[in-house]
Amino acid sequence: MSQGQGITREQSLGEVVSKTFDLYRRDFAKYLVLFAVVGAITGVLTTLVRRAFILPVPPANGTPQQFLNWLPGFFGVLIPLVVLSLIVAAVFSPVAVGGAVKMASEEIVKGQADLGASVRFAISKLVRIWVLSFVVGVIVVAGLIALVVPGIIFTIMFSLAFPALLIENTGISESLGRSRKLVGHRWLKTFALALVFGIITVIASAIVSAISGPFGWASNIVSSILSALYVPLIPIALT
Repeated sequence: MSQGQGITREQSLGEVVSKTFDLYRRDFAKYLVLFAVVGAITGVLTTLVRRAFILPVPPANGTPQQFLNWLPGFFGVLIPLVVLSLIVAAVFSPVAVGGAVKMASEEIVKGQADLGASVRFAISKLVRIWVLSFVVGVIVVAGLIALVVPGIIFTIMFSLAFPALLIENTGISESLGRSRKLVGHRWLKTFALALVFGIITVIASAIVSAISGPFGWASNIVSSILSALYVPLIPIALT
């Protein structure tokens, strides 16, 4: 049997970043397949939604009354477009992210990860994942509405709730409490880790957007598939 990764102490920021890329490299093919398949599914479904609900163009040089007449039709298309897009993301994204967290955890503890078992495990936790995501989302949005800083603080505070739910098999409130405890005296380190991988994600996303742009209506599908090259890094880093 393969040996685990031998993590017996808390690691520095540099060590966490290095270990993240090491875990990603070891199971690169598994992460790529997982996120590419989920990305392709979400990309196709999102594209179909966008083509089914095309936003009406506002009247050029229109009068205020014409603009007011245009608004109901605009929101009549925008609302189902946003709702259906969110449903697609909510159904499929947790499978990929949850599978990645489980695989990284298995690799760290056992030295090997099973893609199929990790995906099945993530699917079995979908309801809890949805509830936790909703609760955290409401808290973060409320913080952002009140002031930007509280929203950032809540984002960092509950950044480990998702891995806690999957790895430690905790409930919703326990996952929130566990995340808050883990972040505890590691605010700066957690923020720096999020910043590092946030920058990597932004740069990679810009490159992918530039590559997928020329594909026209299929650009969203291409972008979703190519994003499989970098999206796994964040759930691995948070494991």
